[in-house]
Amino acid sequence: MELTRNNRALLAIGAIIIAVSGVIWYLQTPLQAEGDYGDVTVEQAMALIRETPSLVILDVRTPAEYGEGHLERAINIPVDELVDRLDELSRDDELLVYCRTGNRSRRAVDALLEDGFTRVYHMVDGIEGWKRAGYPVIQ
Repeated sequence: MELTRNNRALLAIGAIIIAVSGVIWYLQTPLQAEGDYGDVTVEQAMALIRETPSLVILDVRTPAEYGEGHLERAINIPVDELVDRLDELSRDDELLVYCRTGNRSRRAVDALLEDGFTRVYHMVDGIEGWKRAGYPVIQ
């Protein structure tokens, strides 16, 4: 069966739609670095904190925001200083990264992954989601 010009155009459009759909799906898929690492909810973050005493909790907000309230055991390295302070972290540690709402922490996670960290969790709703869930903060 010979394809007409219209059928070839329809096939090409279909292939483009499939390719674009794949890209959209990929971009919306939660970050996965290794195993179960990647995006976590505040509920999953709370479980990780309870179950993993060695978990390093990284708050990437400003020192002023950190001072207003943070997760227990959290260390503060602002996202804008992170690349220059990576030596304060170990690539062997499991990290839970958060900010206020998840935007800055996404940038921080990307920087960590780019620098070879692989055991990274990203609390996507940030400390605002944490507080909405009724979880405690340290002042």
